[in-house]
Amino acid sequence: MTRYFGAVLIPDCGYKMMRAIQIVGMLTMILLAHASIADNVFRSVDENGLIIYSDRPSLNGQNEEVFIRIVRSNTTAIKADRVENAELAAAARIRKEFDSEARDEQQSLQAAAAERKANNCVTAMNTQQKYNTNRRLYKELPNGEREYLSDDELDAARADAARNVKKWCS
Repeated sequence: MTRYFGAVLIPDCGYKMMRAIQIVGMLTMILLAHASIADNVFRSVDENGLIIYSDRPSLNGQNEEVFIRIVRSNTTAIKADRVENAELAAAARIRKEFDSEARDEQQSLQAAAAERKANNCVTAMNTQQKYNTNRRLYKELPNGEREYLSDDELDAARADAARNVKKWCS
């Protein structure tokens, strides 16, 4: 009995023999593929002045062999670099998030300070207006009675109100 192996007719010789034929075929293909890999690179210039690199010498005979130094990659160093780059990227991301949070916090503090200043300005302006429009000002005593301010105390209170307006509204 015969079998077809691809396009080849092979006599029936059992499983082990078939396996051996397959291995020999694969080894032949590997050796042929390895032989086709270029060991040399040639540099030549064509009739138009273009530089051509090839694995075969050109027909015009003006070839210059280029030696290529092949160095094996250090895979452990490459992996270590990748890990280090990933760690650096993660640290940069964390630093960026931290900076963003700090910037947001600083902006919120500045907004709160601006709001507090605006509120104090309104209060100072209202106080100054009250002091300037009223002729007599008083302060309440703990027993509920009123003690009216003298002219000197009134002038001092008005000057203090003007200073507060200048402080908070400028």
